Amino acid sequence: MTEAENKELGNELEKLQMEKEELIEQIRELDRLKIEKLTKENEDLEKKVEWLDKENKKAEREKDNFLRQVKNSRRKKWYNSLKMISIIGVMDLLIIPLVVFLLGLHMQWIFIGMGIVTFFGILLVANYMSGTSPFDTGEVRKALTGAFITVYLTFVPIVTFEGAKITGTSANTVVTNFTWIVGAIVIFYFASRTVEAYVNGKGK
Repeated sequence: MTEAENKELGNELEKLQMEKEELIEQIRELDRLKIEKLTKENEDLEKKVEWLDKENKKAEREKDNFLRQVKNSRRKKWYNSLKMISIIGVMDLLIIPLVVFLLGLHMQWIFIGMGIVTFFGILLVANYMSGTSPFDTGEVRKALTGAFITVYLTFVPIVTFEGAKITGTSANTVVTNFTWIVGAIVIFYFASRTVEAYVNGKGK
């Protein structure tokens, strides 16, 4: 091998060595960038986990507050409903008979007033408890049934024990007819509820 060939071979080796060092440097640089990227991603993930943990705790607090509000609201609803029912009872049992007595009206006006007050009272209570804005058929049905039953349970004892005199017809006939009417209303109430539940279930 001549001196020129040796020199050329040496140059090649030197060139290869330089390329090797450049490759090693590039690999180190890539490793450094990769490590920095992974470190940054890890920091971002830790921050995200910390944020999610805070959001989870915040959601838990909001959930607890919401459940507490719902519980208090339900309790408040029942309390207000009891107050409304008490007012209806006072009007039916005290105010209406007192007004009829003071004005000297016939006793039938007690039952008329009691029916009207009870109907609208139950309608308002049912609508308040359901939380719906317009009155639906179920609430009207409850109010109508409740009003008739209330008047019936008040009317029958008064007539039966001769607390009130009914002119032109016998007390038994009136009580019997009224019983049939109330029975029909109660049957209609439960039958219509069954049909409504069936239709809603079939629609779903």
